[in-house]
Amino acid sequence: MPETIRYSVVAAIQTLWLAARAEGLGVGWVSILDPGAVHDTLDLPPDWTLIAYLCIGWPEEEHDDPELERHGWQKRMCDEAVKPLLR
Repeated sequence: MPETIRYSVVAAIQTLWLAARAEGLGVGWVSILDPGAVHDTLDLPPDWTLIAYLCIGWPEEEHDDPELERHGWQKRMCDEAVKPLLR
């Protein structure tokens, strides 16, 4: 099952994310990019697939709302979906 390679990468990202947050690091999964452009910019082999573009670092501030929404880059698709996540 070749697709398990991608699932393994996503599982590793989840583990990295949890470990980083446990240490106070912020993790951002950049979702507003063109995978083809990133692939070309990084000059990756043709058979490579972009799974994630992550930013990891010490946050300057904490927010409950996504940065995409806060800066007006992308509206939340469904407010009902996040209500259980809000405090």
